[in-house]
Amino acid sequence: MELALEKEIIWLLIIVTSVAMIVRRIKLPYTVALVMVGLALGFSHALPDLHLTPDILFFVLLPPLLFEAAFHLDIRDFLKNGWTIAILAIPGVLFTMLVVAGIVFLGLEITQPGIAVSIGAVLLFGSLIAATDPISVLAIFKRLGISKKFTIIIEGESLFNDGTAVVIFTIVLAAINGADIGLVSGIQKFFVLVAGGIAVGACLGLFKSILTAQVDDHLIEITLTTILVYGSYLVAEELHVSGVIAVVVAGMMSGNFGTKYGMSPTTKLAISSFWEYVVFVVNSIVFILIGIELTVVNLLDNIVPILIAWGAVLLSRLMVIYLTRPVLNWLGSDVSMKWAMVLVWGGIRGSISMVLILSLPQDFPFRELILSMTFGVVFITLIGQGMSMRPLMKFLGLVTGTTKEREVYEKYRGGLSAVSRVMVEIEEMAKTKMISKDVHKKMKEEYKERLLALEGGLSDLHLEKDFLKEEEYISVKRHLLIVEKNAIKSAFSQGLISDDALKELTKEVDAKLDLMESEDDEGGEV
Repeated sequence: MELALEKEIIWLLIIVTSVAMIVRRIKLPYTVALVMVGLALGFSHALPDLHLTPDILFFVLLPPLLFEAAFHLDIRDFLKNGWTIAILAIPGVLFTMLVVAGIVFLGLEITQPGIAVSIGAVLLFGSLIAATDPISVLAIFKRLGISKKFTIIIEGESLFNDGTAVVIFTIVLAAINGADIGLVSGIQKFFVLVAGGIAVGACLGLFKSILTAQVDDHLIEITLTTILVYGSYLVAEELHVSGVIAVVVAGMMSGNFGTKYGMSPTTKLAISSFWEYVVFVVNSIVFILIGIELTVVNLLDNIVPILIAWGAVLLSRLMVIYLTRPVLNWLGSDVSMKWAMVLVWGGIRGSISMVLILSLPQDFPFRELILSMTFGVVFITLIGQGMSMRPLMKFLGLVTGTTKEREVYEKYRGGLSAVSRVMVEIEEMAKTKMISKDVHKKMKEEYKERLLALEGGLSDLHLEKDFLKEEEYISVKRHLLIVEKNAIKSAFSQGLISDDALKELTKEVDAKLDLMESEDDEGGEV
């Protein structure tokens, strides 16, 4: 029995773990480090049997990554920023495709007149490179400590615009291959694919949520989410609608309805932990494989077309963000000039673009040129833009404190919460005579020392970092407003207040919460 591939997978996991341990000690983004390691593996041919193929990415790796991100996306926050996300994910992608195609066509005509690239080829390149990649964007932005509202926009856009790009790529490729697709029929096909994906994801996500309410076994419920992840994608593809969008919608349905109405706290924790582990492994494998695939093409031989393509991608992203900014702000997104710059520079391309180009047949016209431009743009955005994202945000004054400081702060806060809860439990055990007086005294003193140590550490951290104290104040204020809102609903359910009073009081609390959201960054700007 051939075990070469199995051995390479084990080595890959060992490498992934080693890189994760090393990057904790150096100031290098984890995803960038993985791509660099992948490049080294590719050049050395250390893992020759491992390659990023369309089947591996779309059917194995991509569904859990999309599901996990959508699972934790609060649907209320998503809907609040729905127009912003929709504009960036649909017309933004279409506009990007056309601008990139036009600039690349003209650029190659001027600098490479001997190539004579076709309009169809540049349109295809524009469609596959138009979307910011969800895997790359989410992985790089995850630990930057940006505002909740901005995180929702970044996550929502990156989750949905890849589905848009895949659909557009499919339509353009079909047209190039001779399918009778005009402008009107192309638009109709686009909306059928998207709407169909939404319908499949919503139905299956809701059905799974109903099923989880019937059982209280975390192993069964984890299995149900696994079936939902891959089942929603496969069902959508069988129905010839967007599997990518189906997975995203199914994840949002499961995370927002299934967890609230059908899962116990133990099950929620188990499912979150399970998918967190899966995403860590899958995400790591994706970036390693991206690095390996980047060595397939000699990028230096096509450096001019690559630079033209990257410039076109960056310019189109800038145009999309700054041209739509007035509309987004009118809709209530409040995207400041600084955050707009982050959105432009954060338009990172990754695995989606690479797999789409790898899915083209070997005899496709201009395949090698499109392959080189795609790999080159991915390399520049992942390495160049990815590594410079934190310095850019610090330069703009959008990142307060370091990741390490936030980790220490969260450790103190979590420790205080846990120790305080334990001390309450100790007193309850003493009252019910579950422990002796001597044990009660000893445990009380032991945990009191830990409590004082944690309080002292947190106090020192606040003295040094004023932004942490301000963040804590905002967090507590938001929590208390939510408590106030729940108390109002409880009073109504008990018949203590009328329906009109409920609506008025809830409206007042919601207004305060919305005001806090709008003031999260720079006095009201995202």
